[in-house]
Amino acid sequence: MCGRFALGTPIDEIAAAIQSEPLSPLTPFTPSWNVAPTQWVPVITENGLQQRSKAPRHMRLMRWGLRPSWSKPSTHEPNNARAETVDQKPMFRHAWSHRRCIVPADGWYEWMTTVQGKVPWYHHRINGGQCWLGGIWESWSSPEGDHVESFALLTVEANEDVREVHHRMPLLLEEHQVASYLAGDDVRAQPQNLIVDRHVVSRTVNSSGEDGAHLIEAVPTLW
Repeated sequence: MCGRFALGTPIDEIAAAIQSEPLSPLTPFTPSWNVAPTQWVPVITENGLQQRSKAPRHMRLMRWGLRPSWSKPSTHEPNNARAETVDQKPMFRHAWSHRRCIVPADGWYEWMTTVQGKVPWYHHRINGGQCWLGGIWESWSSPEGDHVESFALLTVEANEDVREVHHRMPLLLEEHQVASYLAGDDVRAQPQNLIVDRHVVSRTVNSSGEDGAHLIEAVPTLW
């Protein structure tokens, strides 16, 4: 699973790295090292505003927590979808077929259950590169005219880099896979090993109200 992630890299740098149009200046995003469900974050897509229409690769803000067009607002809008069944579940399969997105992240957090309680670990690419996380998105409108675009991250079985901390991990794509994923290809395999590093961080990250680059700094452990 993935319940929090960090996105501190300037958005213009991310857009340039993936040949995407950046966010509109009218929709600024403040870097965050503690992105939590229900927050609005930049995602990369090649779908237009009409959901099925195609558009040049671009960024726009979407809310984390999927709300399909046919559903009512709920406190249980999923922030993750299992990659193995995303093409089968009614909640996800239409978005999987028609509305893909890439969620950029510097890294993500997982919590390990220990005798000392749940301990947060920060995961990131060993080479320091950007994490391109596979996602799906939906568009919802109310009769009153409210409009929400929202997304969920796909998760897969954890590889050897992550398995000791948690049995699931985000669908971590390589840069060369981005185009085929957005084009609708079946790209949902477990990431290769020896690409992710991790370290324990402060429990301060447990509070979604906390933010700052200090949250991803390693702290001493008993291991």
